[in-house]
Amino acid sequence: MADPKPTILLIGLGHLGGVLLEFLAREEWIGRVVGCSRGRTRGEARCNLARLGAIAQGLAPTVEYRQVDISRQSEVAELLDSVQPDLVISTATMQTWWLPALLPPEARTRLEQASFGMWLPLHLAPTLALMQSLATSSYAGPVLTAPFPDVVNCVLGKIGLTPTCGIGNIDELVAKVRWMTARRLGAPLENIEAVMVGHHALESAVFSGRTSEVPPYFLTITHEGVDVSESLPVDEILLAPAPLPAGPDTAFFTTGSALRLIRAILAEQDSLLHAPAPSGLPGGYPVVVGRRRVDNAPIAGLELVEAVDINERSHRFDGIEAVRDDGTVVFVAESVDVMCTELGYDCPQLAPADAADRGLELINRFREYAGRHGVDLNRAV
Repeated sequence: MADPKPTILLIGLGHLGGVLLEFLAREEWIGRVVGCSRGRTRGEARCNLARLGAIAQGLAPTVEYRQVDISRQSEVAELLDSVQPDLVISTATMQTWWLPALLPPEARTRLEQASFGMWLPLHLAPTLALMQSLATSSYAGPVLTAPFPDVVNCVLGKIGLTPTCGIGNIDELVAKVRWMTARRLGAPLENIEAVMVGHHALESAVFSGRTSEVPPYFLTITHEGVDVSESLPVDEILLAPAPLPAGPDTAFFTTGSALRLIRAILAEQDSLLHAPAPSGLPGGYPVVVGRRRVDNAPIAGLELVEAVDINERSHRFDGIEAVRDDGTVVFVAESVDVMCTELGYDCPQLAPADAADRGLELINRFREYAGRHGVDLNRAV
């Protein structure tokens, strides 16, 4: 660990950021947690809740609140100079991902046909703004990002603004594989390991049970260090039913994965984990984490170029046809048609520079759509 104890800067205190803040406040090896948001009233309340909850648990956390607009480079530079963090984590997004689930079933089903990738500008714009601000600052440490990293960080990698890696996603799939394998073999969980390559798009099949067409992936499983992939029904294990609650409760799942990654990246020894978008690559991979670095781990039987190809082919399952060399995202025509029909939102491709404006348009059109279907989003967030 950093000496004496590390300082973590957490940007974004919404549903995921709020849960992550609660857990970070209870990690005694952390010296200071600084939570940041644009809205002071809600942000200070979140920090107070985390601080007092940890105190009530018998701990003595150092939790601070700072107001910041990550699109303002001067504010970010001042924040970083003041806080001097060892790690920056961002959960900031323009709109939380699960709001479409609040629609009536028929409208929700129709909109789901567009695929998750069509909501890209909502997640790309804040991370792009943050990375632009960080690029002009003196901060040179690791940056972990939460919003749709399998694609967002891939886009940013094309334009030289690459976060260290994302959180969640591939690591959540691995958690399920290990659990299901341990149950099948009647073995202790600690004796089961997995090596996996897979994309965010795969999570829909793995956790929702919609398996009519499954994105490509690579998966090997070991029991007590021995590869047992050939003797196990790997596909069946990965896709076995494991229903999860819908909506914001899944933040606890993602936070569990994030905490292990946070501990590992600030440690002075290496750990083998999984993470999405290391160094701006599409999708998720096994990684070596430690000493404030995240590097791709070697994969027995699979070259890195083959792993990247698996995840690039998976983009389409999230409604993304391609990510061009200049960072422009081309969307699948069928997904574009759904968004046009349902929301009146016509976006066949997205350049990074247009993300903020297209995100605002998408928010407004979706709110109008939700209102027409009797859903008041102001009461939901």
